[in-house]
Amino acid sequence: MNPFTRSALALVPLACTLTPLAAQTREYDQEEMAKSFAEMQAEPWFENGGWLLDFDAAKAEAEKTGKPIFAYFTRTYAY
Repeated sequence: MNPFTRSALALVPLACTLTPLAAQTREYDQEEMAKSFAEMQAEPWFENGGWLLDFDAAKAEAEKTGKPIFAYFTRTYAY
């Protein structure tokens, strides 16, 4: 067995141990998230950016203009 295979096999128990921890979901305060999202939407970079928040509207605009949709997903407002 080559050293790389031996090293990779040694990591299997660690991966099996950490996988359930990574799969756990974190609960968020929905009111706090909504407040943070509203604050983010009031920022000048967001307010003046011409962003579309409705996917159907974005698809219609993309079809009308022949431009692709640029989607940016973030969770900066989530705690």
